[in-house]
Amino acid sequence: MAGLLDGITDPEVMARYGERQRIVERIAEQMGVSLQEARWALEDFETNLCHCGHTLH
Repeated sequence: MAGLLDGITDPEVMARYGERQRIVERIAEQMGVSLQEARWALEDFETNLCHCGHTLH
């Protein structure tokens, strides 16, 4: 059974986390907001997209 922290040793999981963190930092820089606010903005953006990358109306 996999544990909650098993992803720490998985290079693929860590690479995805690193890329997401880079995106959050870029959003924060461009919007002039905190990292937390940038995370929320990214999550809001993702919520409004379907899995195909098309905006849901």
